Amino acid sequence: MASELRVNTLKDASGNNSVGMSYVAEGTAKAWVQATGGAALSDSFNISSGTDNTTGDYTYALSNNMGNNQWSQTCNAISAEIAQVKDVTLLTSSLTVYVFSRADSFTVADQRNFVTLHGDLA
Repeated sequence: MASELRVNTLKDASGNNSVGMSYVAEGTAKAWVQATGGAALSDSFNISSGTDNTTGDYTYALSNNMGNNQWSQTCNAISAEIAQVKDVTLLTSSLTVYVFSRADSFTVADQRNFVTLHGDLA
């Protein structure tokens, strides 16, 4: 049988440093991924798979959908490359990332990339 723990505030073992549960639930990342230049998952949370669409263009499927398309993300890439979310219309079930090379006028490039997603889960 499943258990449920209901609390309003968390404190450390000394009874100090309290934090409200809304900060814990709403302020934590709902998904993150570290993937290779071919969208192979090196490590992740709430990401079920990666797809290499073409050079520097990757789609990551969420294991648990977001509640709406009003989420926020942080993208990065290795070796001074630039990563950003590709789609103008954000989806609830996946995100697509473009990685660009700064070295040659911002053309797409295969590179290890990192994405963190914040928002509300469905």
